[in-house]
Order: sequence, then C-alpha cells, then structure tokens
Amino acid sequence: MKKAWDVNVNGVVHSVEYRAGFGAKVIVNGRVYRAKSQNWFVNMVDYPITIDGAEIRVVAVGNKVDLAVNGRYLGSGEEYIPLRNMPVIANVFIGISTIGGYFFAGIFGLLIGLLFGILVYPKLGLSGKTGGLIGAFVGCTLVQVVIFMILLKLQLEYGIF
Repeated sequence: MKKAWDVNVNGVVHSVEYRAGFGAKVIVNGRVYRAKSQNWFVNMVDYPITIDGAEIRVVAVGNKVDLAVNGRYLGSGEEYIPLRNMPVIANVFIGISTIGGYFFAGIFGLLIGLLFGILVYPKLGLSGKTGGLIGAFVGCTLVQVVIFMILLKLQLEYGIF
C-alpha cells in the first residue's frame, strides 16, 4: 500500500509518502524512515515529522492512512487525535478477538476478530467511548459464538469442516 502527499510549508512544497508492506516506511523529500506499528495485530502507525516548524504526522490505522498537518487531518478535515490516547483495553480487545476468535471459531472467527480490530475498536477507542468499546467486544464475541455453533452443527450433522 502506498499513499503520497505534497505539503506546502512556508511556500515550499515537501513530498511525504507512506509505504506499507513488510514494515512501514515514511519517505520525506526522498529520505526513508522506518515506522513501527504500535500494535502487534493491526497496523497502527503515528509517525511525527517536523518541517520548518510545522508539525506533520503520518497516521495509519489498518488500511486507512491520513496526514495530519498542524493538528488537522488533510483527508477528512477532522482534528488530529494521537494514537497513544487509545485505551490499553482496546489493544487487549484486538488481541483477544483475533486470537480467541481463531481458537474458538477457526478462520471465520479470526476474520471477524480482525474486522472488529481494524474497523471498530480503534475508532471507538480514539473517540473515548469505553462503553461502546466494551459493547463492540461483547458483540464481536457473540458473533464468533454464533459462527462456532453453526460450524459445530455443520460438522456434527454433515461432516463438513
């Protein structure tokens, strides 16, 4: 995955690029910097760059990447929220949903855990909605339990899976 921006700082245009693959890279004006994910299960990068006094941050959560310049995201126009503000419980839920889902309901449980871990938990965690985060975890677990029951029924009755 690759995303690039041209940022105008004090009348000078700077190129900022984000590349993900086997390790995330941030390229600023041709110089390559390695960015490390803050989570083992989901790509979560918040890489700071300072150019001529302007605070620039490359923020990636899952497959969504945006550039924040002086506290505002360029893509959405929303206010920048640091990823370090995400509660630890959100990262714990990502791990439990992903690994637990795999052991409980196989590949389907893993996919549901990843889906919630990429789309739901980070968004609710960064918005500060802990109650919604817990509700999403309960919902994810219930979906995984239903999938487990369906797979168990298919296996017992028809020998499938």
